[in-house]
Amino acid sequence: MSRLAHGPATIVVALGVEAAPLVKHLGLRRDRNVDGLLRYRDEGNRILLLQAGMGARGADRAVASLGTPSVLLSAGFCGGVGSEAVLGDLVVASQVIRHAESFAADPFLLETATGATKAIGLPFHVGTILTVDKVMTPAETAERRSGGPIVAVDMESAYLAEAAEWRGIPFLAIRVVSDTAAEPWAARGSAFLASDGRLKPIAVAASLLRHPSWIPPMLHVAARLRIATRHLARAIAALLRELRP
Repeated sequence: MSRLAHGPATIVVALGVEAAPLVKHLGLRRDRNVDGLLRYRDEGNRILLLQAGMGARGADRAVASLGTPSVLLSAGFCGGVGSEAVLGDLVVASQVIRHAESFAADPFLLETATGATKAIGLPFHVGTILTVDKVMTPAETAERRSGGPIVAVDMESAYLAEAAEWRGIPFLAIRVVSDTAAEPWAARGSAFLASDGRLKPIAVAASLLRHPSWIPPMLHVAARLRIATRHLARAIAALLRELRP
């Protein structure tokens, strides 16, 4: 018997690279685009995936198209803070914060997600995700660490959590670490992304022509990120199986 209210379990991501493994792993198909969002559904309309773009603008775009979901999941990349979370680790947020605001995860979703992730043997951390307004440098990340027990940073979750709280929708952020102070992929890679999260191939080519030494490490990190996004897709699939057995 379903443990969810009526309506699709809705997952919001920013980037195509975050969406693709979820589409494959959850058996989703492309739906019509609305207001710049890429939308994917399963055949039973039990799952809706929105690829909305980065930051507050992307989150606002997703919120405008939410409809009446049974749960709202904020998924995708995050930046690891400190030495605990390394590239490829999952982060299940017990709360998300932005400035002085904090939004707690739905207790049932939090418990179910941690249990499901542990059961499939993936490395994960439970803790606070800080939502920031821009991709942070390693130095800025270190400064955030000194301000409290933050596990990771992202650019969308608090905006989605606020909308979920206002509408009474169960919310959870579940993310995968794409960069750390030791491996600052996102701070460099963000220059290659448009506001909707799509790759800018001309910017990539120009940058690599100027810095050919970047090619081997970026290819190595890209391979690890592909594995990381598959881990995220597996964790979300495991969570949804528990919610709708």
